[in-house]
Amino acid sequence: MRLKSAIKNSFFGVLGQAVLIVVGFFCQRTMNLLLGAELVGMNGVISNVIAILSVSELGIATAVVYNLYSAIAGRDEKRIAGLMNLYRKAYLIFALVIFGLGMGVMPFIHHIMNETAFSQGYIRRLFFLWLVRTVLSYLLSYKRSILIADQREYLVSITALVVNVLNYSLTIVILQLSGNYMWVLAVNIVIEAVSNLWIAAYVNRKYPFLKRLRKAPLEHTIVERVMDNIKNIFVTRLFTKLLLSTDKIIVSGMITTVTAGLYSNYCLVTQSVVNIMVALSGALKPALGNLFLEEDKEKEVRVLRQITFLFFLPVSVASVCIFCLITPFVRDVWLNGEYLMETGFVAASVGQFFFTAMGLPMESVMSVTGLFHKERNIAVVTALVNLVLSLLLVGSFGAAGIALGTIAAYLVQIGCRIRVFFKEYVKQSVFAYLADLVQYAALTAAEIVLIYPLTLRLYGGGLLGLLVIGVMAAALALGADLMLYCRSWKLRSVLNLAKQAIRR
Repeated sequence: MRLKSAIKNSFFGVLGQAVLIVVGFFCQRTMNLLLGAELVGMNGVISNVIAILSVSELGIATAVVYNLYSAIAGRDEKRIAGLMNLYRKAYLIFALVIFGLGMGVMPFIHHIMNETAFSQGYIRRLFFLWLVRTVLSYLLSYKRSILIADQREYLVSITALVVNVLNYSLTIVILQLSGNYMWVLAVNIVIEAVSNLWIAAYVNRKYPFLKRLRKAPLEHTIVERVMDNIKNIFVTRLFTKLLLSTDKIIVSGMITTVTAGLYSNYCLVTQSVVNIMVALSGALKPALGNLFLEEDKEKEVRVLRQITFLFFLPVSVASVCIFCLITPFVRDVWLNGEYLMETGFVAASVGQFFFTAMGLPMESVMSVTGLFHKERNIAVVTALVNLVLSLLLVGSFGAAGIALGTIAAYLVQIGCRIRVFFKEYVKQSVFAYLADLVQYAALTAAEIVLIYPLTLRLYGGGLLGLLVIGVMAAALALGADLMLYCRSWKLRSVLNLAKQAIRR
């Protein structure tokens, strides 16, 4: 059952992200060509500011879902209802806090838009619509958590797919007809609100005891445990948001808003693939949560190494393909030569993508161990490393320097998580896992160095030429991976899991 649910969740999560990549690129192309890179950059900066403000959510979602694993496993309806009631009340408070913080920031938002042609009033109106969109999501979306904890995340993925495809499609239509981005945000708000109401109605039908026990209290000891987790998760969430959301702000404030738009375009390419891996990672978390309840340390380490290898295969192929294809893709197929960034930035972006994606298995494991107090300290160090190095390197290396700072931050994050998990949780040697990661990174770098010159020679231009070198790069990278690990127990274990999935 655990494997079946994980596979179903993974399939729909990855399928959803794959579809959104295609639709998202069409939408971003429309925004760039009709509205310009400057608005794209401004939109990205505002969404990042909103993301930082949303840290007031305090991480209660993570804390509640973590406690829901055991409650659902034990079919304890009263405790499940009590956790969801706590979740509902907290989200109402947090929505009001986010709105208050956003209204306080709105008069000053234009100060981080360097060399922009848009008026202060337009920037503030854009910011306000983003704020409303975020606040409504907190008021309406909390019931998704029980589906995730109950290994029904595929329902959330399907709903998100429908909503996002509809949003992207209407964005293209509205921009083509009116060129008014304010109308786009307004329509997005309505669509997302309706989808969240549908999820809430479904949860009420699927779990009728939630309505019956709407006022069910939580045991004092559970409330204390949740609140203690929230205290630690809050710091983790704050500094994680700073890690993920400051890059575009620094680009906009220290270079130009137009450059932030170009940066956003390249980030869309890498982040689209990261989102697929995040979907896979998220789908595996409930199964990992149940596995870790067994407290078999040897099995936990073995599963971590299996998952990491499973991630390595697509991540290494994607890294090679991104490096080889992104320049001709942006220049000849998606946009045009005016939207290109330098090769150094491309290399740094691929490095950032690789370490972001390869850190996800460790992040998934840490999220189900309950080591929130350790994650807090790791998040602080990681965010500070990213901020300091990005600010130091942006002057000399531009946008590539910011990406290099982020790479260093992710390396610190991965190293700290490995140390905590192996030294303090399972109390085993870290050598084998570190050796795995070093091998994966070195092999991916070698594949890029060897395959990239071949794609340069063979590329004939246009979409067909891009497809040819794309297939070649992917086949060579995957072939090298499989050849080198053909006798590895990790590859055999992944193939065995695939066989089990087919038989089911």
